[in-house]
Amino acid sequence: MGSLRKTKKALSEVTERLKIPLDKICVRTGVLCPSCQYKVEKGIVKEFEVDIMRALLELEDEMKELKEAEYIKSYDLGDLVLIILKVPRGYDTNEVAKKIRQALTKKLDFVGKRIRVVLVSDIKDPRRDPSRIAAQLLAPLTVTGINIVWLPNGEEKYKIRAIGNPNRLIAPKEKLEELLSDLLGKKVEIEIERRRRRNVF
Repeated sequence: MGSLRKTKKALSEVTERLKIPLDKICVRTGVLCPSCQYKVEKGIVKEFEVDIMRALLELEDEMKELKEAEYIKSYDLGDLVLIILKVPRGYDTNEVAKKIRQALTKKLDFVGKRIRVVLVSDIKDPRRDPSRIAAQLLAPLTVTGINIVWLPNGEEKYKIRAIGNPNRLIAPKEKLEELLSDLLGKKVEIEIERRRRRNVF
């Protein structure tokens, strides 16, 4: 059993560089080993995420942007599936996110659901540039600033200011605050200002 696991791991590392939280052969075959099954049963990885990881592995050979990527997490927001990937600096652009989203939409059979891909390069060190994550999650609104606020209990939180129509957010503001708090490792508060209409004389 030990030698088989080593062989599977070595094969995965040689043929693919995309990182995922489950064994790649388990994901490709759909037959989960006890370790992967445990992660699914405990909710560490959701069942629908296995399908997303399988699609990413299938796309890796034809998309160079995925060869050094790392799958972080996906969120099911009802009519929207939000997929977070970590990529090398330079690949975290709207054009690359759109390319991956379009490819995944063709691969996945998520009836009645849209797909949104968010690319980050500093997920393990969010203080370096949390604005990159916020800008992608809050688009098409414009992020105008991010401040660190000290709470009475000594903890910190991010206060993110954005301008635009809140009705155009991909999810309710409260849900996005939860997602950003999870990704950035700090409590997040989003403050939205509507664009002012210019008076025409």
